[in-house]
Formats: sequence, C-alpha cells, structure tokens
Amino acid sequence: MVGRQRSSVLAAAYVVLVLLFLYLPVAVTVMFSFADSPRLSMPIEGLTLDWYRRAFSNPLMGVAVRNSVILAAVSAIAAGALGAGFAFGVIRMKSRRLRGVLLGASLLPAVIPLLVIGISLAVAFSAIGWLQGLRNAAFGHVLVCLPFVVLTMNARLETFDFSILEAARDLGASPFRAFLDITLPIIRPSILGAALLAAALSLDEFVVTWFNIGSQQTLPVLVWGLVRRGVDPSINAVASLLLFSLICLVGISNLSAWRRRR
Repeated sequence: MVGRQRSSVLAAAYVVLVLLFLYLPVAVTVMFSFADSPRLSMPIEGLTLDWYRRAFSNPLMGVAVRNSVILAAVSAIAAGALGAGFAFGVIRMKSRRLRGVLLGASLLPAVIPLLVIGISLAVAFSAIGWLQGLRNAAFGHVLVCLPFVVLTMNARLETFDFSILEAARDLGASPFRAFLDITLPIIRPSILGAALLAAALSLDEFVVTWFNIGSQQTLPVLVWGLVRRGVDPSINAVASLLLFSLICLVGISNLSAWRRRR
C-alpha cells in the first residue's frame, strides 16, 4: 500500500514537472507583459497595461493584425472546404489500401520540415513569376493546415453511418439533397472545429510565412522583427495577444467537438 502511494506521488510529481517545463516560459512571458518596469527581472513591483498600448501604437501592428486575420480566414475556409471534401471522398472509397495511401499522402506536409516547405514554395512561386506577398503566404498556410483538417475530418467520418444516405436515396432524395439535408448537418460541427484549428495554426505560422510574404507583416513575423532589435515588454504584450487568440480558437474548436459528442 505504501509502495503504491509512493508511485502515485512520483507519477504526479513527474506530470507537474513536465507541465511546468512546457508552460512556465509562456506564463513568464504573459506575466512580464503586465509588469510596469521595462526591465525583465523579478520581483515585479507593479502592474500596467502600458505595454499593450505601446504595442498597438506601433503602426506596423495594425497591418500585421489585418494580414494575420486575412490569412487565418483564408486558411479556415480553404483548408476546411478542401480537407472536408478530400476526407469525404477518401472514406467513400472501397479499397482500404488506396484509402491508406491517399490519407498518408495527404499527411506528408505535416511531416516535411516547414523550412523545406517554405523554401520549396518560394522557389516554385518565383519560377512561375509570382512576387512575394500575402497571396503566396496564403497558399503556404493552406498547405500547412490541410493535413490537420484531413486528419480531423477522417476521424469523424470513420464513425459516420452511410446507411442513412442510402435510406435517403431510396426515399427519392438526390445525392445533392441527401448531402445538404443529412450529411452536412451531421458533420458541420467537425468542419467548424477543423476550420478553427486551421485558423489557429495559421495565426502561429512563421517559417513558411517568412519565406513567402516578402515585405509584408504578420504577427509572428512582426514579433521576430522586434526581437532582433532587443526584447522589451511590448514584445511580450504582442506575444500574449497572439497566445490569447490561439487559446480562444482552440477553446471554441474543442467546445464544438464536445457539443458534437453530446
């Protein structure tokens, strides 16, 4: 009994240490974004929102936020639609081997290093005469987000009962009407969750963006540029805002998944 309790304590301590290792740097960044002193040192004497006001007074901040929102919206819509359609098409195939091959091929962008993807896209766009800009970065974001949407939708469709579609067809519904009235309402929460996940990944994407966006800015690119000049609490404020946005998107995505399970 004593040995079992000791093992439980050690397991709990190990979990706590791993969580501290993962989240303590993030917590410190958020904490210093509210510190009233420009020196990043402990103890913190007071709290202020001046660093957030200073961050938003930067004229590049508005451009970076706008570009990040545009890329996140494009990634959510394009990756959500393409990934859902691809997963639906793959799951309808009768050959399990072909399904496995196609699913594995669709997940390759999640395995290939982002550095390779970013450079490859930059070379490809240059070869066809496309100048660096928001359009090129949008293609890169959709490519990076697509595997995660496919994986999410495939997990949902694996448990989908396609016999209800056959019943609808027997009752005279066309394929489009069966999809619109039956399939879409059932898988809509999964599509929404996958699209929000794509938006969260897009907001956080830096490597592919940096190689393809040129002289324009997104929030991660702006933070990297500010860090090169030196670290001050306004950078912590920008990073904290990005973190809060990601947490909200992931939280909404998980909420939609929870509601689907209910």
